[in-house]
Amino acid sequence: MKKGQFLLATGLIALMLGPVPVQASGWLLASPEPRVVPGQTFTVIVIGPAGSDGLKERLAAQIELPDGGPRIALELVAFGPVEAGSQQRRYLGRWPDEVVGFATLALQGAASARIVMDAGAASRTPVQTAQSGTVQAQGDLVPAAAAIDPVEPSALGFHEPMYFLVGGSSPVSARFQFSFRYRLFDDHGVMGESFPVVRGLYFGFTQTSVWDLESDSKPFRDSSFRPALFYRWRLNDPDGGSSVALSGGYEHESNGKDDASSRSIDMLFLKIEGRHYFDDGRTYLGIEPKAWTYLDREDNPDIARYRGYAELGLRLGRDDGLMLTSNFRRGTIGKMRRQFDLSYPLRRSVFSGVGAFVNLQYLSGYGETLLDYDQHSDPQVRIGFSLVR
Repeated sequence: MKKGQFLLATGLIALMLGPVPVQASGWLLASPEPRVVPGQTFTVIVIGPAGSDGLKERLAAQIELPDGGPRIALELVAFGPVEAGSQQRRYLGRWPDEVVGFATLALQGAASARIVMDAGAASRTPVQTAQSGTVQAQGDLVPAAAAIDPVEPSALGFHEPMYFLVGGSSPVSARFQFSFRYRLFDDHGVMGESFPVVRGLYFGFTQTSVWDLESDSKPFRDSSFRPALFYRWRLNDPDGGSSVALSGGYEHESNGKDDASSRSIDMLFLKIEGRHYFDDGRTYLGIEPKAWTYLDREDNPDIARYRGYAELGLRLGRDDGLMLTSNFRRGTIGKMRRQFDLSYPLRRSVFSGVGAFVNLQYLSGYGETLLDYDQHSDPQVRIGFSLVR
């Protein structure tokens, strides 16, 4: 039997023999860590509608694969009692070994209770707090994630924010950005096993474009393309409540034009990503300083006067609610660029930095585009949506 047929068969059997599905509307799923490891347990928080008594010891759920793949049934087992007056409860489940990449976890019979999970990331779930190695739930022993070694990160992931925004003035324009990163070597490949140091090597790419929506023929004012080759270190375990990661490598940026409109720089950079969670466990402060040195700036030799050698990124908020991010850059002659983004989830079932968000952006100062790195622009306010923030 092929793997796809096996998954479909087991899913149908489990659907027929599993617990009674949730039969209510207004249910929600949340996750303190939207990354899961195939073959290991994970934690989700089930939030029931006001006045419901459906937070039972076991709930029926299913994993929905992308592109119309088979639905795989699984069971969620309660981990701890329901707090008095609370409409939420923590549950454990075991992610199937065969399911890797992005997939949707949903409660059966509750259309609003859905969340996208990233299966394959090298992170341990919050179940590690159960140091005994097992968790008792209705007579069954559910192995804790701390007892199982994590696997390597997913090869393809998100790199920088992705959004599409419209607004601005003189002229009205759209600003959009998409970005990804790819892990070049996994833990179990020939290179990864022979030379473990290469496991943290990534290729990243980001494109940022400004599209003139007011002028004749609606031209693109400018686009910047930023491929990068870098190494990323995770300096501590994020399950402790805070995290620090360090990235460093080579980055090229150009606008793909020629002659007088050509802009291009090559840099070596170092970036720190720090995150500190407050007492509620959800609200956090993120600090992301980045510093660089120029290897080549022949097309724009004075760019450091306007862009400088460093920038500071800040974020404050929570992944399941309001988030404010900002970025500041200062040139060597004091020229500034400021960007602020305020975003909020469009649907409450998205409890991570990835999903669908309404996004308001304010940008002012020098260098809205690489082409105009030495030009000051009036404040630009745009609104739209973001997929990654």
